[in-house]
Amino acid sequence: MIPRDYQRAAVDAAHDRTAEHGNTMLVLPTGAGKTAIAGFYVGEQADRDRNARMLVLQHTDELIEQNRSAIGHVSDLDTSVVKAEQDCWDGRVVFGSVQTLARGDRRGNMPVISHLIIDECHRAAATSYQSVIEHVRGLNPNAKLLGLSATPGRGDGQSLRKTFSNVGYHLRIGTLIARGLLVPPRTFTIDLGVDDELSGINSTAGDFDMRQADKVLNRSVLNEAVVEHWKEKAADRRTIFFCSTVAHAEAVADAFRAAGVTAGIITGEMSARARADLIARFDRGEVQVLTNCMVLTEGFDSQPVGCIGILRPMLHKGTFIQAVGRGLRRVDPERYPGIIKTDCVVLDFAGAALRHGSLEQDIGLDEEDTPNGAQPWKTCPSCEAELPLSALNCDFCGHVFTREIGEKRLLTDFGMTEIDLLDRSPFSWVALHEDQQALMASGFQGWAGVFHDGALWHALGRPKGKAIRTLAVGTRVQALAAADDFLRETETSSAAAKSKRWINDPASLRQIELLHKVGFGSTGLDFGLSKYAANCHLNFRWNSAAIKAAILKDLGQRAA
Repeated sequence: MIPRDYQRAAVDAAHDRTAEHGNTMLVLPTGAGKTAIAGFYVGEQADRDRNARMLVLQHTDELIEQNRSAIGHVSDLDTSVVKAEQDCWDGRVVFGSVQTLARGDRRGNMPVISHLIIDECHRAAATSYQSVIEHVRGLNPNAKLLGLSATPGRGDGQSLRKTFSNVGYHLRIGTLIARGLLVPPRTFTIDLGVDDELSGINSTAGDFDMRQADKVLNRSVLNEAVVEHWKEKAADRRTIFFCSTVAHAEAVADAFRAAGVTAGIITGEMSARARADLIARFDRGEVQVLTNCMVLTEGFDSQPVGCIGILRPMLHKGTFIQAVGRGLRRVDPERYPGIIKTDCVVLDFAGAALRHGSLEQDIGLDEEDTPNGAQPWKTCPSCEAELPLSALNCDFCGHVFTREIGEKRLLTDFGMTEIDLLDRSPFSWVALHEDQQALMASGFQGWAGVFHDGALWHALGRPKGKAIRTLAVGTRVQALAAADDFLRETETSSAAAKSKRWINDPASLRQIELLHKVGFGSTGLDFGLSKYAANCHLNFRWNSAAIKAAILKDLGQRAA
């Protein structure tokens, strides 16, 4: 597996910062592949030190299984689990439940840990996490600590500075959107006529007083207006609404049901089985609208979500990003055939986008490039944490950095982003026709291509010896990103470099002979063709019927 360029930079920063400080925090948004980054870090640390023993700490059973599968796949190390009735410390990488390990009697068999990795590390200030960290460091004062989070700013005011002294790498969500790895949001700020009342709500315990918000927003006439606005802008989309209170969520769901829309409510009091059943029905399209009171901000990723409704004021930008992020995942067309998602509609009824700025404003704000992926550092004047020079805010205390006049801030558009994506790819993408409506790249273990149907782009991939798969259907940059990811997962860095070198080798006589047989040479386009380009053209010609069938199948599913 080949990491994306920013994943490589994040892993390198993790090595460097933990070596220098003993700890670091990586801040990457949903969809960045944090578990893959953790997997590369763990595997490379194991290669550097044969005695390395790693503990990955997470707060849910679902995350344990997800992380074990993903990190185990990338690092290829023996793993084991400590949670509930399981108590196996045999693996070089142990996946532990913080609820289990917070109990002193469950830490008795813990070996000396060299590296502690904390997923969703914004939780690390909690007593349960601190007890595990202290125990690990009691056994090994030199243990390295790596934290990963999308939103490290805590709403309860507890700082992570007790645990982390620095941020090793920070990637903004706009970078992933611009590169086609997340779909872009399309925000509508809607005035329900209560802006003055909302502006008077008090803040308490690190957030706005949701009881006051409920009194302002939870009115029948407003709930009915919400439904009408949704029908106008997102009636064909599966939607999540974030409400101020459980009572508010129930009332909004009732308003949708009264209008003939299938709606359900997720609460923290629901049993795990009832919650899983409702989410599964939502995934299948049997329920179109889910309402909740900030239950679905973490650990919930339903790819078909195409609309996010904000029905509560949000004091912290991190909360806003968490909520909107639930709708930015790309759709896997193999898992959800017929669902096309090129953007996510955000209906903001409570002024969150006005307060924090819509996420569209972050699109095109790229990380500032520095030699060899290194990031120069600066110190936060408020909490003295070490941060990447490009940081706009301190991830620990929220300090806002003012930019000096003339300081570089790179703005790009989507055309430049596409060129950037192709330049950063370890593979070469060959245009199969002069109109640039079809491109392919080849490796040793498969090929991938993007093809335009006149309206949308289809990303297709074929692993060696297997059938063609549809990877994505959407915009050109989204299709290219999915196709590039497929090849990164299929190939190795050495194989990609070797195949890319074929660009400088002329096509072989055998390749030219084969191209002539499939009618390619009759156009004279084989003149000056490289060995790599010839391979791409041959793959296209040999698979053209299957490519056409896959695209027609996608079109048929979309029409249905």
